[in-house]
Amino acid sequence: MLWKGNGEYINMDEMSRGIATAALTLQSPLLQALVAPGVMSPRQALDIVDLALEVSKGRSQSKAEKEVENVAVQCLKSVREGVRDILN
Repeated sequence: MLWKGNGEYINMDEMSRGIATAALTLQSPLLQALVAPGVMSPRQALDIVDLALEVSKGRSQSKAEKEVENVAVQCLKSVREGVRDILN
């Protein structure tokens, strides 16, 4: 599916991947910002990432959805590593 933005056509799959990447990239610093002042425990932050990983897997049906799922899972794994570093 194509979407016309800024006068040119953009592949919706590419847009979805970009949005997923941006959103999940923000998750790590947001969780770290909540853990640092003690608003949230490191364990709670890790639980959030684990839950996000769980619901991100195995729900896609099309090839394009599978690609977006793979990007989301890879980003969440990176977020998990960052949060796990806080625990250590």
